[in-house]
Formats: sequence, C-alpha cells, structure tokens
Amino acid sequence: MSKLIEKFKKEHSLIIETLNRVKMPGINTEDGIEELLSAKDNITAHMKKEDEEFYPKLRKAAESNQGLKELLDAFDKDMDEITRYSIEFFGDYTAATGSELALELEKFIAVLERRMLREETFLFAEFEKLHK
Repeated sequence: MSKLIEKFKKEHSLIIETLNRVKMPGINTEDGIEELLSAKDNITAHMKKEDEEFYPKLRKAAESNQGLKELLDAFDKDMDEITRYSIEFFGDYTAATGSELALELEKFIAVLERRMLREETFLFAEFEKLHK
C-alpha cells in the first residue's frame, strides 16, 4: 500500500474518532464544540490534500480509462452533496440544540463514514493499480 493511501486511511480514522469524541462531553459543551472545530479543521485539511495529491492523478489516468472516468464522475457528484451537507452542518450547528444537534452529528458521521468506506474500497484500489 502506498504511503499516501496509508496516510489518507489514518486521516479518515482520525476524523471519525474526533467527531465521535464530540459526543463524550456533549456537543453543546465547550469541550464538545472544541472537538467539533478540530474535526472541521481535519476534514478541511484532508480534503485539500486529496484535491492536491490524490484526485489529479486519478483524473489523469481517467483520460484513457472510461470505467475510471465514470467512477470519478459518480464520486464527484457524491462529493458535491457531502460538501453541501458539511457546509450546512458546520454553518448551522450552533442553531440546533440538544438531541436535535446530537442527531445531526450522528447523520453527519454516517455520511462521512459511508463516503470514506466507498473511497477506500473503490478509489484507493484504483490509485494502487496506477502505482504498481
């Protein structure tokens, strides 16, 4: 496994761990909000690294691989939705309170976990094929 893929898998785990730590003190507490903001920073940094180091290489390979192009197109549509959801969640988390906010956090974690699993299963495998 390439070092880049190993790094991204670790970052995926860190993001989910950080979001899960928000639940311990409670999302409406100072510590919970601090963990949430840390998770936001981790997510933003991770997405930036993927956009700079990962996706350009896959897009280049997709120029001559129709199956990979279609896979990336599907992931791009999915990412648009996740980006919108992330912006809404982090933009509005102060508007919700109590159990409503806890439920939104659970949904957000589930959305990210699903995306990360799909990325690790499909795109990371394609990336590894390119680097053999």
